[in-house]
Amino acid sequence: VGPFTGFTISAAYGQGIRSIDPSYVSQDVDTPFAAVQAGEAGVSYAHSFDDFALTAQSVFFVTHVDRDQIFSETEGRATLAEGTTRGGWSGSLRAIGDFFDTSASVSLVRSRFDDTGLLVPYVPDVVVRHDGALFGPLLDLAGAKVAGRVGLGASFVGQRALPFGQRSDTIFTLDASTGLRWRFLDLEISGQNLLDLEYRQ
Repeated sequence: VGPFTGFTISAAYGQGIRSIDPSYVSQDVDTPFAAVQAGEAGVSYAHSFDDFALTAQSVFFVTHVDRDQIFSETEGRATLAEGTTRGGWSGSLRAIGDFFDTSASVSLVRSRFDDTGLLVPYVPDVVVRHDGALFGPLLDLAGAKVAGRVGLGASFVGQRALPFGQRSDTIFTLDASTGLRWRFLDLEISGQNLLDLEYRQ
């Protein structure tokens, strides 16, 4: 519904199925599927100002799976588990101008088993990501513009539930790149995990 002065309101609901691990498929037995129910509601905003364009979104969501697949550290693969329910919020923001482009997103999730209420393993509570870039012409060279750019990205992954009631460490990584473009030549240098932090994926 909308837009109203740049705001758009939305809601959605869906049902579906998802196939599960082939190891659970056997002869003369109905192929098992997991039933999925999902819904969300949110609001978005988009507007172009004199110097830049801005878009933002805020969405609340919930997803239920009647039989989920969870990685088992003893089996070494995904195994069939009880139903799970995931609920949370996701927000994003992006601004684009003549010389910059920046975006950020945040996701907050609470995932629990339906029967016990325990947290679903390996699902982070919060994930934050930011990417930004500056770009523009630097100088003239042989009748053509030399354009430069520099970018910076940062990721934060919050604690995740682990088996036996434990919690994981948080993860923070920093990435960057810089580059020059002249005519058909493009030179870029990029680096990931610039802080050289060790973490367990």
